[in-house]
Amino acid sequence: MAVRNALALVGIVGLVAIPVAAAAQSGSAIVASANGGVHWVIPLPNPFGVEVVNQPLAFNAQKYADGSVSGQFEYHQLVEGETFKFNVDVTCMNVYDGNRAKIGGVVTQSSDPTEPPGVFAWVQVFDNGEGANMPPDRSSLVGFGDEAANEAFCNSPNLPRFGPWDVQGDIQVG
Repeated sequence: MAVRNALALVGIVGLVAIPVAAAAQSGSAIVASANGGVHWVIPLPNPFGVEVVNQPLAFNAQKYADGSVSGQFEYHQLVEGETFKFNVDVTCMNVYDGNRAKIGGVVTQSSDPTEPPGVFAWVQVFDNGEGANMPPDRSSLVGFGDEAANEAFCNSPNLPRFGPWDVQGDIQVG
């Protein structure tokens, strides 16, 4: 468990370095951000009919005062013994209710032939605070579709249709 958390932390540190460079390039102040590294298991029974294991979801996204966004996320999913890996460049991001971020973007790398590079992926994450007495952070599953669905997802304040599920790791939304 400690090794898994350490690996997630290393991924987060690498992703956190990106906003500093991106802010310098855009020339616009960061007005919202979301970053973290988490993993979860959705055991049976569930709405999908298979156990879903995420190992991990690491993300870093920023929204600037001029409306532009930057960032990326990496998602690894284990389903029925097969692992799928996705790298996504963020194209949209919004924060709702102060602690909930919707992040979406274009898949740049994929090991899943049914979701190849060029499709869009999105996720919704919940920062429930810090400390031993706070509830766990939460996440939806990653969804896939076209650019229009991606933009509609990011721009809708709706809660997830499935989940969200408690995660191990840490999510920061601000």
